[in-house]
Amino acid sequence: MIQVFAFQFFLLGLGLALARWAGLDPVSACQWGPGAIAMGIAGGAGMGLVALRVTAHPVFRDLERLINRQVAPLFADLSWQDLLAIAAMAGASEEVLFRGMIQPWLAGVLPGGEWTAIAAAATLFGLCHALSPAYFMFAFALGGIFGWAAVATDNLAVPIMLHAAYDAVVLLDMTVRTTDDEK
Repeated sequence: MIQVFAFQFFLLGLGLALARWAGLDPVSACQWGPGAIAMGIAGGAGMGLVALRVTAHPVFRDLERLINRQVAPLFADLSWQDLLAIAAMAGASEEVLFRGMIQPWLAGVLPGGEWTAIAAAATLFGLCHALSPAYFMFAFALGGIFGWAAVATDNLAVPIMLHAAYDAVVLLDMTVRTTDDEK
């Protein structure tokens, strides 16, 4: 678990350092009101439940096997509290980097503005999660949703909470299924 947190702290530091270099302030882009928190939790949990239903389809058996073989073992011995902490940290660090730094920076340098920046940041997000083509597509789609949420709400707290809630649902389900499979 220490390695997971160390990597997430590295991503957070990288995002904040790059944002400072680019003249951006992702911390100020977060308004932590009850509405943003509730929207993020409800939306992210809903997205996680939809993803679990979609990936249960036989077309995604290879993706499920890949996750069970390569991802699930990383989290197998962790408590639900550890998993929630990892989900929260991943939501914060990855969203500060991708939606708090990369996406707004790209919006300023690429033609096409926000929509091009959302697509480009989602592509980078997908590539960073690309254990397989299917995994890339899921991460790309999520990155697009997180990017749209950042622009639509003008509040980085919303995609942070969306991401954290999504990860919490998926991580908790993955470890429950892995534990059930071992019985």
